[in-house]
Amino acid sequence: QVNTTGWGSNGIYLAATSTASNVNVFNNFISDVASYGYDDFTESDNGYGIMVSTGGGYNIYYNTVNINTAQTNTLGYPMAINVAAAITTAGSIDLRNNIFNVSATVGAERYAIYSAAANTVFAAIDYNDYFTTGSNLGYIGSNRVDLAAIQAGFGSNANSKSIFPVFT
Repeated sequence: QVNTTGWGSNGIYLAATSTASNVNVFNNFISDVASYGYDDFTESDNGYGIMVSTGGGYNIYYNTVNINTAQTNTLGYPMAINVAAAITTAGSIDLRNNIFNVSATVGAERYAIYSAAANTVFAAIDYNDYFTTGSNLGYIGSNRVDLAAIQAGFGSNANSKSIFPVFT
């Protein structure tokens, strides 16, 4: 989905009304999600591969997110996955075995993973590949420049990688 003149675009948008919704997001390939791009982080502002907006009980496994189309505005924040601050219940997200790549070249910052929520909302987070053309790999509490900083911020990801995925 490409929205180059208006509001945000989300490849997959998760907004359950329950914090124990038991929603499985497995085996998806998401690419070419872009938007005009705004200087904000909500679901309606930029192009996001997966947007986790509200609720909980999300099992997110074996997905490939490739944000490879540039947004229009250089002030925007394209992201492979964005976890909103509204996610507050401990253990709400199980995030494993995914590829989160942002190879787009336009944006104030381009995050492979962005979490406005605390690291306690992740029941498990590991075996993921994070890569971006931005200067920061991710965000949780503050910008995280590399995999070691991601591991420190999330308190996990011991088996995760930061390798540019080659798509054929």
